[in-house]
Amino acid sequence: MYHNLIRWAKGISDFKLENHDWLLQIYDKREMWIPAYFRDLFFCGIMRTTSRSESENNFYTKFTNPHLTLVEFYMRFESALDAQRHTQGENDNFSKHKHPECKTHSAIEKFAYEVYTTTVFYEFQDEVESALFSCGLDGFKKEFGLEVYTIGEGCRIRKFDVLFNVETLDTSCLCKSFERQGIPCRHMVWVWKAKHIHKIPEAYVLNRWNIMACKKPIFYLDGNELEQCVQAVDRKSLLIDLWCEIHSCVSLAQGNELTLSSLVDNLRSLRLDLESQSSIVDGSNGSVSSKAKDIELLIGASVPTEILIKPPKVSKNKGAGVHVQGSGSDKRWKSDKEKAVEQSRKKKRLCKGCKKMGYHDIRNCPEKEK
Repeated sequence: MYHNLIRWAKGISDFKLENHDWLLQIYDKREMWIPAYFRDLFFCGIMRTTSRSESENNFYTKFTNPHLTLVEFYMRFESALDAQRHTQGENDNFSKHKHPECKTHSAIEKFAYEVYTTTVFYEFQDEVESALFSCGLDGFKKEFGLEVYTIGEGCRIRKFDVLFNVETLDTSCLCKSFERQGIPCRHMVWVWKAKHIHKIPEAYVLNRWNIMACKKPIFYLDGNELEQCVQAVDRKSLLIDLWCEIHSCVSLAQGNELTLSSLVDNLRSLRLDLESQSSIVDGSNGSVSSKAKDIELLIGASVPTEILIKPPKVSKNKGAGVHVQGSGSDKRWKSDKEKAVEQSRKKKRLCKGCKKMGYHDIRNCPEKEK
């Protein structure tokens, strides 16, 4: 930032533009049009293009138009929100059940695979790949108790300094990519790998990109946390830690065949112990399907042992098309239009009462005296 100000002042002085009104006016508003002044602000990438605004307009125009009344607009807007929630649900299901492949053997990438959503993981995966194959160390020094790494990228002339605190694992890169998008940059990943850090530090895993972002603790009206939701979040955290430990063990043992064989034997024996324990628990207490538990947790009630409220009997209404066996006639009532259409398909015959051709006979002749 300071170097940019010096270069601006030098350019103004070299071309003698100190009294140029337009340049002075533009310089006073420099924070509104120079993206460099927003490098350290968190915008989730919205400053890159106007495509986000255009995509929102295109999305809502599928549901609304300028001729709607206020009530119609509200209903269409609710439909649009439902569509977005459905898309969000599909993305959550995709992140939960479809696991992307790791491109490298880095433990940090495997950790990100467990904590990040699928879309964010793909972006971080590119950073990890660039850190391993494109970045390199161009300089190292210590300042004020911090380690300063100068990282270069292939043929790029510009270098980036990464400040690292050994005690707190605080990491800061001058490219400000993490401050803008919330995803650790390739230069930070390179430093973590060089320091043999197998997990992304907790401060650099933002909650909005976490796979558990939508599963925050739910509160009652009196402010108490819903115990089941807290347990679900804690269980997911334990699973993440478990996978990280497994990946770390595999990374340490993959270079030695004897160590790797011992690790396989230990994991196999542990699996057999867990299977025997689970069989004992299932035989004594009985196993309840996880799906039924999830449904009970969702509706907030357990399945009743006795059903007192039963579905009502199906009523036979006009035009409903419902045929109820044993209720008399199984045919539905016909409208006047249907009767007229069926009548027109019949052949006319001579009525002995009125002596005219028609669709009636002497029994239902309209000219018959009552």
